[in-house]
Amino acid sequence: MNKEPTSESPPSAEELRAACQTLSGMPASNPELTAKLQFVAHLLADAGPLPSSAVLVWRESNQTVKHVPILDPLVVGRSPASPGLAFPEDKLLSRSHFSIRVTADGCLLQNLNSKNGTAVNRAGEAVPQRLLRDGDLILAGNHIFAFLDHT
Repeated sequence: MNKEPTSESPPSAEELRAACQTLSGMPASNPELTAKLQFVAHLLADAGPLPSSAVLVWRESNQTVKHVPILDPLVVGRSPASPGLAFPEDKLLSRSHFSIRVTADGCLLQNLNSKNGTAVNRAGEAVPQRLLRDGDLILAGNHIFAFLDHT
């Protein structure tokens, strides 16, 4: 018997994987949605406890999962101004690639004139800015970040 997750306890890895299997088994399944849900489910299964705020979650090249809370603003790039999230080894990221700001409407992603662009949920479709939704995938450089909003 499956136990319903409560607001106090996040769903287990098994529950997340079962949800993905259920969605992928639907008659009119969307392969892109299924792949996105499975990616996020695997990240969450390996992430451990997350803060109850908006966070970025990603997998490092050594397969460890990292996360950072969204502070206003959070700038991501090869060498962003402090405070920021730096990935100096990712040569496809600009020095300051994108930012996420907390607004009255939610978290707003803004591409910072990066050379290779910033995409949300679909590779090759760079966006200048976008209001993020829980579960959005941000593609920048060699990284895929999951935006999770537990607020």
